[in-house]
Amino acid sequence: MAADFYSILDNFKNFIGGRTGLFHWCLFCLAVVMLFFLGRKYQEEKQTVRFLVWPTILVLLFLFNPLFYRYVGSRFFAGVYWRLFWMLPVSFTAAYVVVWLVCRWKKQAVRIVVLVAALGTIALSGQKIYSKATFTEAENEYKLPQAALDVADILAGAGVSWKVRSVVPNELLCYIRQYRCDIGLFYGRNVGGFISGIGDDEVAMYQQMCQEKPDMTVVTDIAKRNQVVFLCFNHTEQEIPDDMKPYGYHYYRETGDYVIYMLGEE
Repeated sequence: MAADFYSILDNFKNFIGGRTGLFHWCLFCLAVVMLFFLGRKYQEEKQTVRFLVWPTILVLLFLFNPLFYRYVGSRFFAGVYWRLFWMLPVSFTAAYVVVWLVCRWKKQAVRIVVLVAALGTIALSGQKIYSKATFTEAENEYKLPQAALDVADILAGAGVSWKVRSVVPNELLCYIRQYRCDIGLFYGRNVGGFISGIGDDEVAMYQQMCQEKPDMTVVTDIAKRNQVVFLCFNHTEQEIPDDMKPYGYHYYRETGDYVIYMLGEE
């Protein structure tokens, strides 16, 4: 039970995202408490308590419930449990209370001061999201890494069925099938615990692809056992043999930093 609760706390930390998120979370909690007492004092706010405060409390009771996490969260939302916290009306509740406070003042000057103070508090406590750390210039009209498009075009140009499996470097996993759905991957985002579980072979292959020097015997044995036709490597970050024929694969194509090998003889 304690382990489940600590897992919930870890997911909560992922949700709030650090000190800034914690500050906004405190504003949200303060707003919920204020709405509760406002509903007791003002008749017109009773509906707000009914449709905003009580549902919020109910969601919190479920999300922070170790039993709910053990039997529902860990089974159906493994790796993405923190996203369930999006059900909480954090921004809406804080905005509602700010607007309520502004409207309570009759003098226009005081209203402006209260509004500016609220907006300033939120803005100054936040971070600049439109920065080079989070935004980069798009390389193409798809707004995906150009390398992913080039590799995908090569794989699709082989003229094989989409059911044919491929293994690509980890940095391309989330982009290949965003560009082309006619390419089958041995594993995708699910390797990180998202969406669905994966088998032992997928885990072992992923672990090898994370290595600077993958064990090609392990990689190719798993690949051949699971009918993986294409193996793609980043030759600038991974040490790969000059000749893959002893492992049952031959050189097929390359583009930029990526070299692709195909199952069988040339």
